[in-house]
Amino acid sequence: MGSERRIAPRVFTTLPISLEWDAEEGQIRRARGTTRDVSRGGVYSYIEHPLTPALDVRFEVVFSGELTAADPLKLWCSGLILRSEVLGRRFGVAASIQEYKVIETLEPLSELDRRLNLRVIPPEAIVAEYPGIRSVIRDLSPTGAFIEEDRPFPVGRLIDMRLRGEGLEAELDIKAIVRRVEPQLGMAVEFIALSKDTREQLLRFVEKHQAPRVSPLTATTSRD
Repeated sequence: MGSERRIAPRVFTTLPISLEWDAEEGQIRRARGTTRDVSRGGVYSYIEHPLTPALDVRFEVVFSGELTAADPLKLWCSGLILRSEVLGRRFGVAASIQEYKVIETLEPLSELDRRLNLRVIPPEAIVAEYPGIRSVIRDLSPTGAFIEEDRPFPVGRLIDMRLRGEGLEAELDIKAIVRRVEPQLGMAVEFIALSKDTREQLLRFVEKHQAPRVSPLTATTSRD
């Protein structure tokens, strides 16, 4: 309850927001945007494309310490899209908050959050294939990757790609969007549409190849 009281009934602020939902064709889809306002009952945000009213969505918003007057916190929510509006070149989306969980940033991530945030360097080459190009994946997570490419696409470009590699259980078809570009080095992409089976394969891959955790006591002992 203490964390709840730190959020005003209606906060007009620009915060990053990420949304995820299950599409009819059995895919998991993702979108990013920024909030216009947040309250206990819902959130209005500007995102990359419109969403259908009554769609079930899951989303996360992180409040800075300046807004909470204490430690930063993450708000994890599930709800429904109430309306979607065309606002020039962007879209406004209002979503209800039906269930929520306030997570202090100092608390451990949930099991799903932890798994989704894992990022590994593949021990064997994994190649991303898209129209006319084959590039090597530098690092990989269940929600994105960094692709080595001396002529990267511009930020915002949508890519239909296929991942291949001996370390993967099968070839994976994914739709991605370019989020960051490092000139002559490559591009960071976010996976915005993939099947549930593909997501599970990626989760298994990164968990298998993540670096083993070393406790402080073990690390101290090994140095001695």
